[in-house]
Amino acid sequence: MRIGVDSGGTFTDIVIDSADGVVLRKVPSTPDDPARAILAALDSLTPDEVIHGSTVATNALLERQLARAAFVTNRGFVDLLDIGRQRRPAIYDLHPDPVPALIPGADRFEISGRLGPGGEILEEIDDEELVRLGELIGAQGFEAVAVGLLHSTEQGAHEQRVRELLAVTGIPVIISREVAAEPREWERFTTACASACLTPVMERYLQRLAAGLSPARLKLMDSAGAAVPWQRLSCRPVRTILSGPAGGVVAAAARSGSGAAIALDMGGTSTDVTLVGGDQTVARNRRSIIGGVPLSVPLLDVHTVGAGGGSLAWVDAGGALRVGPRSAGADPGPAAYGRGGVGATVTDAHLVLGRLPEDLQLGATLSLDLGAAREAVSTIARQLHMTIEQTAAGIIEVVDAEMERAIRRVSQERGVDPRGMAMVCFGGAGGLHAVSLARSCGMGQIRLPAAAGVLSAIGMLEAPWGEELEEVLLETIDSGFDERLQVMEQQLASVARGRIKEAGGDDEQARIEMTLRARHAGQSHDMEYSPGASAEEGFRELYQQRYGYRMPERDVEAVAIRVSATLAPAGELQAPAEIQGPATTTRVIVEAGAEAITVPRVHHGSISGSETLEGPALVISSTTTLWLPEGSRLRADGDGTLIIDPGTP
Repeated sequence: MRIGVDSGGTFTDIVIDSADGVVLRKVPSTPDDPARAILAALDSLTPDEVIHGSTVATNALLERQLARAAFVTNRGFVDLLDIGRQRRPAIYDLHPDPVPALIPGADRFEISGRLGPGGEILEEIDDEELVRLGELIGAQGFEAVAVGLLHSTEQGAHEQRVRELLAVTGIPVIISREVAAEPREWERFTTACASACLTPVMERYLQRLAAGLSPARLKLMDSAGAAVPWQRLSCRPVRTILSGPAGGVVAAAARSGSGAAIALDMGGTSTDVTLVGGDQTVARNRRSIIGGVPLSVPLLDVHTVGAGGGSLAWVDAGGALRVGPRSAGADPGPAAYGRGGVGATVTDAHLVLGRLPEDLQLGATLSLDLGAAREAVSTIARQLHMTIEQTAAGIIEVVDAEMERAIRRVSQERGVDPRGMAMVCFGGAGGLHAVSLARSCGMGQIRLPAAAGVLSAIGMLEAPWGEELEEVLLETIDSGFDERLQVMEQQLASVARGRIKEAGGDDEQARIEMTLRARHAGQSHDMEYSPGASAEEGFRELYQQRYGYRMPERDVEAVAIRVSATLAPAGELQAPAEIQGPATTTRVIVEAGAEAITVPRVHHGSISGSETLEGPALVISSTTTLWLPEGSRLRADGDGTLIIDPGTP
């Protein structure tokens, strides 16, 4: 028995894969302690393995609910965390509020010792000074230490020595070169500080969860789409910042069809949008900003907006209707949940319009209260001097516009035309918005998989076990570089395989992948690519493809190498069975100001591969609801995926 668990802001999604088939569960999340909902839901089960997508690190960083950590750096650089970069996130804000560093100035310490460019030792570490510093840190109640020294990615002896001498404190000591293969000091230091502040938080959470699930093996999704033994990530928590969305991206890539597609995951709190390739590859980057803190770690290129089923509607100072980013969350949730929520949400708007039937039970347990939803929406309607139905339609229109911008952000703004592409739509609320979004972006097809509302948890069961290592190079690509690169790849691959073997995996079956980050000499930013037979030519071809020209007179500099060993999960996940039942009818308001009309209400599992369903219609799935407006049509393929032609209004 293998179980995938995705802890969301509103619901915790659980997929149980055993010899008896696939079973789905959806339970309310417990945001104050996500482990409580998980352990309660799995109390009667004895799984062999649990793969978990966690938001603990993300939420702790956003809410600044962090452990107290110290920061140790070179003398004269203690203020680098405050100085940061010259970039201004809000360029027209004349009085921007600075984002405070994770570690305040009083908790930062300077030490002797200095490396120069290339790792040249300019001044040795003072061991006695570090012994005294260790005593000071140990006496002040710190829970972790971050160490960030200049040029440590090129020569790690000094950071290693600092860690050895501070180990007497008995608390985790995080060195920057192991956290981020990043030559830039500020990004590397902030990543190390985030890791130090999060490590005690994640260790406590994961130890408690692992003990509660014992003897099951616990794995955690990392931000790059791999499932890793929890012990490996408890001391590298910054690699779990996109842990939850990563599972959905893995599953969406496997269901994207033959061409590039947009993965759209609309849950209760937010919507995640990603570009996936027809070869099941996923766009990646290595820089993100979470809560104003820059992090430099490998992660899937997911763009998130605060638009979900629980997003709250409000009227701004200019009298305009707005939706999100604040959310009703799991407690109290939308007004329709009957748990004390009074704010109007996207879910309430759909219930008012009939696109969520009043008798529907979310997650097979949660009943909906139409009266409470109408009362919540009426509060906004009175401010706008509109009818309740017009306001509900306006809420849907506004949240659609927010998600459309997100789709264009990962496509058009990156040189990819979304017209004609497919959308892989999932998440509990995705099906209600899929057709309107596809139409507005000119997309040619929508793919709604079986059990779409828990696809992220399914993706966790389909994710490979991955071990990844990076090393900074900062050397010119010359005639002998390809041979040296091959040797480095073999060395790092051996270490990655060893980690899999150490944790009980079959390292001989692991697939090795190597990528290189490179740039023209003198440039600040690099590109990651698979170097092939010639690292230099591979870079020049990619540069020409991306920017339209070459610079043959400029040398190419290798910045860093990344090697990953991935082991596919044992066995193949069966396609979840969708609910079946006789077709009925329901009343839906199609347009603002119009009367409700009667439309077919069809169960997902009852749609056969030989029939075509035309809109307007409502399709009820086990974990989501699909609104099929007039002009659109769908059919089902062999594994229960609904193939939707969005058509035109």
